[in-house]
Amino acid sequence: MLFRAAICEDEVKVLQTISARIKTTFASLGLDISIESFSSVEAMLERMESTSFDVFFLDIDLPEMDGVDFGASLREQGSEACIVFISNREERVYDAFKAAPMRFIRKSRFCEEVDEAVMAVATWWERRKNQVLVLSTRGQVNTFPIGDILYVECFDKVQHLITRTQTKTIRATMSELEGKLLEHGFLNPHKGYLVNYKFIDSIESTGITLQNGVSIPISRYKLVDTKNAFLELVSAEPDVFSPYLHKP
Repeated sequence: MLFRAAICEDEVKVLQTISARIKTTFASLGLDISIESFSSVEAMLERMESTSFDVFFLDIDLPEMDGVDFGASLREQGSEACIVFISNREERVYDAFKAAPMRFIRKSRFCEEVDEAVMAVATWWERRKNQVLVLSTRGQVNTFPIGDILYVECFDKVQHLITRTQTKTIRATMSELEGKLLEHGFLNPHKGYLVNYKFIDSIESTGITLQNGVSIPISRYKLVDTKNAFLELVSAEPDVFSPYLHKP
């Protein structure tokens, strides 16, 4: 599975230096990675209309949008992409918490800190890529990153898998999907539905509302168990999106 990285820095010479070093470090780790460099948030956002990135290396002082605000907006949209800030604005290290970065690299210590940060990202990616739903039907193999799946619904005996970017009709039984997904934080609130708890905004007696506004039905017989399971999952991962930062 190809790993995609975006680097955004408005000073072209600095961007070239940062990009070259990051590419060299990733290459030394033997990762299958695609790295794209951008000198503006606008150009990066335009590219994101057709491509998703797994990691962002961001400056903070960017012309169109503050890097921290951009990172925070990703989190508000439910993105689990890895974020690394590369900035000389060391006084903003704590402000960066709201974007939940994995690392904060100081430009004044770039050469000393970049390799460790890249290795941390590589470790994160190796763990993440193993969390993949693999379905094989009629000789065709499809893979879906589990963290990108919002929910699964059964409609007219056909399963529909809804991710961040697509809706896919799959040939698999609901019991097969339950066996693969329930251990990864999916809830079964109603016959024919599996919901990724990380995308749940609220649970009420009338149904489950996802962060994108989609409503999922909930059986009154499963309401209490679903709420308890959700709370247990959330409490078990109190540090979801918690930052691991280098402090100045």
